[in-house]
This record gives sequence, C-alpha cells and structure tokens, in this order.
Amino acid sequence: MLKNIQEAKFEKVLIPISKIALAPRDRANISFEAFFTHILMHELIDGLGPRTLTENGKKVTVREKLQNTYSALEEAKADVSGLWALQRLIDKGTLNKAMEKTLYTTYLTSSFRSVRFGLNEAHGKAAALQMNYLLDAKAFVVAKDGTFSLDVTKIKDAVRSLTGELLTIQATGDKAKADNFTAKYMVVRLSVQTVLDRLKDIPVDIRPVFTSADELVKAYP
Repeated sequence: MLKNIQEAKFEKVLIPISKIALAPRDRANISFEAFFTHILMHELIDGLGPRTLTENGKKVTVREKLQNTYSALEEAKADVSGLWALQRLIDKGTLNKAMEKTLYTTYLTSSFRSVRFGLNEAHGKAAALQMNYLLDAKAFVVAKDGTFSLDVTKIKDAVRSLTGELLTIQATGDKAKADNFTAKYMVVRLSVQTVLDRLKDIPVDIRPVFTSADELVKAYP
C-alpha cells in the first residue's frame, strides 16, 4: 500500500464526499488515520476467516461453495470485520481511544466512495450490502435533507452483528443464505442514490502517476 496514494484519495474524494453526504455535525469527524488504518485492517482480515470446509469427508473451498456471491461477500467481510477488529484493539488499549470518534464516520463516508464503483464490481456490491444492513439496524440514519449520520448507540452492535452474519455464511458455505442475503442487501436504495446523484462532480477514484517508472522507461526504451 502506498500511503501517499491513499492520502490523495482522502483529500480529493473522501473529504468532498463528506461535505455532501454527511450531516453537518459529523463532517469534522473524519480522519485520514481512521481511513488508512481501516484499509490496512481490511487487507489483514482478507487473510483471516474460513477458507475451506469439509463436506462428505472432502475439503472444499468457501469460494467453490458460495460461487458468484463469494467475492462481494468477502469484500464486505473484510470491511466490516476490519471495523470490528479496530474497535477491539481500541477497547484493549492497543489503539488510541481517540480514534473511535472518527472511525465510524470515516467508514460511513468511505462507504459512499466505494458504492460509486457500481454493482457490477465486488467492492461496490460490498459497500451497498453494508450500508443497507446498517440502515436497517438504524445505525446509519437518514435526515430529512437526505444527509447521513450515525447512531453511536447502535453502530457497534450492528457492526458486530453483520460480522457474525458474514462469517457464518462463509463458515457454513450456505449458498442459499448467501443468495438471499445478497439479493436483499446488494442494491442501491433511493436514500443512497439521492446522495450519489449529488456527488457527480467528485472523482470516483484517482489515477496514480509513477514518475520514477516513467523516467526509467524514457531512459531505457
């Protein structure tokens, strides 16, 4: 991971999104530290959790069991389980308690960033799933003006609950439950689409420029 690239995403994409998507009282509660640390934890969590099952005495992968739903569910698992893991580290005193103030608001803002990748892409599907689940849990709240905010009394339990749901689907390889779960939650609801329509002038992502590589190509064509 290149930290300067993540900083560019935070400055050019996340901050502008926060000014439109978030309720005014929450806009100051996003931070690059929370953004970058959550991305790092997402990648760590990608390497954890169920990978194989034993079925009729034979090993079968979770990917084989969940088929077309696997990639998006894995991205959702890494996101929300990463959030749960960071809270666990905060509670244990491994991470500074101050991060808790910005962690969930930054995650909410980043969910809008990711859902803009679209429902034909695993990260976009995963973001939609998380947003809808947390909306149903009333952990994400939509105001009359269409902006989003957190219910701090509900977000931790909702994150824990979604983490359990996704890990259980993977651990059991339950394709029917995976199909039902994705059909219910991997959609863009009107409240989310209304915000997305207001973000059209904000870039979806950035394109890194590798200046050293370009210079080497010029020097050694």
